[in-house]
Amino acid sequence: MKIIESAVVELTRTLVERPSPNPPGGEGPVVDALVEYLEASPVEWTLEREELEPGRPNLVARAGNPEHGRLLLTGHTDVVPANADDWTGDPYELRRESDGPDGDRLVGRGVADMKGALAAKVVAAEAFLTGDDADSSADPGEVVLGFAIDEERGGPGTERIAEAVGDVDAAVVGEPTDLHVAIAQYGALDWELVVCGRESHSGRPDRGINAIDGIRCALNGVADLAEEVAAEDHPILEPGPTITVTEIEGGSAPHVVPGEARATVSWRTLPEGPDPENYDERMRAAVESGLVDAPPVEFELRRTLTVDAAGIDADHPLVRQTVDAAGDAGVESDVVGFNAGSDTRHLIPRGIPAVLFGPGTIEDDAHTVDESVAVSDLIATARVYERLLERYLLATDD
Repeated sequence: MKIIESAVVELTRTLVERPSPNPPGGEGPVVDALVEYLEASPVEWTLEREELEPGRPNLVARAGNPEHGRLLLTGHTDVVPANADDWTGDPYELRRESDGPDGDRLVGRGVADMKGALAAKVVAAEAFLTGDDADSSADPGEVVLGFAIDEERGGPGTERIAEAVGDVDAAVVGEPTDLHVAIAQYGALDWELVVCGRESHSGRPDRGINAIDGIRCALNGVADLAEEVAAEDHPILEPGPTITVTEIEGGSAPHVVPGEARATVSWRTLPEGPDPENYDERMRAAVESGLVDAPPVEFELRRTLTVDAAGIDADHPLVRQTVDAAGDAGVESDVVGFNAGSDTRHLIPRGIPAVLFGPGTIEDDAHTVDESVAVSDLIATARVYERLLERYLLATDD
């Protein structure tokens, strides 16, 4: 069975037209559609559906002989919400447009992130398991398809998939990488910084302690730390680790010396970094250094987000095989970093090597108004997945 364009497009249509914005989630109808498709497939899939929350099921599908290898193709079934008033059409009705510079494009919420890639995985797996090469092999290895809930809110979907599938050789996650092989992603640590002073009338500022002056000094210390960590680098991730103040709030009225000010500080970290507690210590030391010459304020520093960085070596067999599979499919694919979070952070620490590969880009397609992907890139993605399955799972005489 060859990769048929209409099969990929129509399954993408089915998935896009089952809305699953998160919040609130509600991925059940997407999984229902996948179950219906897989049950009607010429492949005899073993399906395992697990309800993690009401109306929010994971799905694992398996076919093939695990003794000859196991490859996990996985991704998430939730999407970010869409404001229909901003779109040129219904976000949850797939449209095909032919006036783009790169040919036909599919438009709809989640088509890039990542329902298009999910459809490509399903069709590629089906093509592999029913193709001539698979038929000529006594027992092709096992294809494992994983469909996870709640990625957009950092939930437990893929973590549970990793537990459910157990010992697989490797995994490919279908995030939008512009048909490149992404092998590393930043981690993210956020802190809430609260600086407390004392309110007074602005006509008598000497009777108060200005919390905004205090937080300004504290953030000067954070800026010094940001300059220090910017000197670190990474062979794939650019621009390297960063520290950014992303929110700031203070003051209650125009003529009141503020008694409290707040800021959010975000640190994008590199793979194989230290424990989060080490970052806590460095951030606290930076704040304290900035407050040395500040008004006599008090402060609280609380970490509010912890997302692990993840990565594998560029010379890992999975990376080489994915690049080569892309070449087999006529796609020139580079090894790149991924400037966003992904569920590889739940796979790699469990000993499952994982890369990202999919159509579209984080910068221009994912989470955007009129989200879209080129049809040619979507079909190329399916072909790369099929070639990778061949490389990993076809029995040889060696």
